[in-house]
Amino acid sequence: MHHCSTHVLRFRKDLDSTSWRSAVSLHSHTMHSREYLGRLPDYISRIPVVSYVIEREVGKAHLYDHSTIDLRRVYWTPPLSAREAYHLEAGQIEQQLRLAPLVSLTDHDNVEAGLHLSMLQETSHVPVSVEWSAPFEGSVFHLGIHNLPASEANSWMEQFRRFTCKPGRKRLRSLLGELNSDPSILVVLNHPYWSAEGVTAAVHEESLAAFLKDFSALLHALELNGMRSKKENRAVLNLGDETGLPVVSGGDRHGCEPNAVLNLTAARTFAEFVEEVRLERRSKMLLMPQFFDTLQVRVLEGALHVLSDAPGEFGRRDWISRVFVESAEGEPRPLASLTGSYFRNFMERFRSVMAFLVSPKVRPALRLAFFAAEESGL
Repeated sequence: MHHCSTHVLRFRKDLDSTSWRSAVSLHSHTMHSREYLGRLPDYISRIPVVSYVIEREVGKAHLYDHSTIDLRRVYWTPPLSAREAYHLEAGQIEQQLRLAPLVSLTDHDNVEAGLHLSMLQETSHVPVSVEWSAPFEGSVFHLGIHNLPASEANSWMEQFRRFTCKPGRKRLRSLLGELNSDPSILVVLNHPYWSAEGVTAAVHEESLAAFLKDFSALLHALELNGMRSKKENRAVLNLGDETGLPVVSGGDRHGCEPNAVLNLTAARTFAEFVEEVRLERRSKMLLMPQFFDTLQVRVLEGALHVLSDAPGEFGRRDWISRVFVESAEGEPRPLASLTGSYFRNFMERFRSVMAFLVSPKVRPALRLAFFAAEESGL
């Protein structure tokens, strides 16, 4: 097993940043990600206080009975464009750390954000990256594939799509082997313990063990995720020790709060950072102040960002233009076109409840409600 060095620091206002040149923001989402609401009822049911309020105000049947509103056919797209997301992440690094920003945007199975930024002079240095959903042994693993050659990015996406349609262990080994053979590409196993596709934890962990046994040599790092629990992140750090893989940051931002965890590096370019992780097997992570706020409240606030008006490049200012309902044939229709519909009224009611829960008056009480369940610090 190769020796690797992973360190975690807490942000302080007097942090000495002279040892580093750059801070790296990995794993965040833009308008090009599709986020399906099918998981929402299960998630809400697990949050005390919130589930009570939402179930009372919106109605249990609307949430849990798919014959009323099939949330599995509804998806939203994050509020920020590629350029807006880049400026949000870069701004935090420049203003709070006074370091150069290295920002990698990873939408779900989509490389448009990086390709768009690579064509603009101001952001031509930004890597083309993706969060690839790779089916394996009854579960799905989300792989952060960072710094694809721009000229090959669409070709890679076609190969990933073909694999998703017809997954197989041999083909997965071939794809990961090819990615690994390019020294400028970084492959990160995002939130290893999160069963994002809704399979049971037992099935997912069994799949994870098999996945790591087969492919850990072709991965470059595991992810400490800014939107997962402290308990889960501690388990990832332990997994890094067990596998000999470095652990890198991943903010997983979907709304308008910048990533809560970053990497610090002496690298000037993203390719140099990749070399630091892959060859030197070093990672120094920085937990930003928002990381220590109550996670459930941050998740609710992120959900409200989705259901609120945003800066809105490309005619996407109104939240209602960023929510879509798929027809039985799979054709998406914007919620804006369903004026007066039962579902639109449901979403308006849901939105008002979310705004109430994270309002300045209620938020402190909500923090207290979650305090007993909040795990001790990382």
